Amino acid sequence: MRKFGLLLTLLFVSIFAAAQSNSSPDVFTITVAPPTSPQNIQVRYFMRGDPAVQQSSSVATPGDGKIVVDTTVAGKQAKGFRGIVFAPGCQLATISVDDLASSSREAEFRCQKLSTTALHGKTDVSRFSGKQLQVEALYVCRWAGQFFGVPNFSISPFALGKTKVSEDGSFAFDLPDFAADPLWNSLSHNATITLVLVDASTGEHLARLAGPRDLSKGSSLKVAASYPAEIEFTVR
Repeated sequence: MRKFGLLLTLLFVSIFAAAQSNSSPDVFTITVAPPTSPQNIQVRYFMRGDPAVQQSSSVATPGDGKIVVDTTVAGKQAKGFRGIVFAPGCQLATISVDDLASSSREAEFRCQKLSTTALHGKTDVSRFSGKQLQVEALYVCRWAGQFFGVPNFSISPFALGKTKVSEDGSFAFDLPDFAADPLWNSLSHNATITLVLVDASTGEHLARLAGPRDLSKGSSLKVAASYPAEIEFTVR
């Protein structure tokens, strides 16, 4: 486990340990540097201890630019904390603290801009006639288990956004170019993008969209630096 303590500096991410001590021993605080709002941050984290606990959400403290994570589980303090942080338009970031007791229990997220890549798709939406449709894109972080040190461990996907589906079934996204992220070569290349057809009026997930086999891994789209001019998706 000791080698993971160096991940913060070795992977060139935008999380930095804060210098001052946290006033509460029961939380881990992520300070979000402006202009990024903590309400736009998505955090997936794993706390090591007795018991080890995985959480897949974050609590933003309104107005003070912070995300606060409770590190007490069933009355017991977690011993270690690892987090994966995503914000729209920013590079992925990781936090790795293997000994909370001796740490400041704080980190800072400062957005490092990430370029985008265009995705144009089309699918047969005739079975959903009369519905106002959207496509939601989700980043499936298959590398989370490796980073957390727990093989085959999975977390909730990161929401990348939604886009309107035209009457002819076409849609377009400007997706984050994850292949250009500094974490790509060392860690984050094990990931996919899931596209979900959504009823815009109710938020109901209606179906998943599967791409061509050569562009897919399982039923999800491979992460790529660029995509064909238009991809034909199948409703599943």
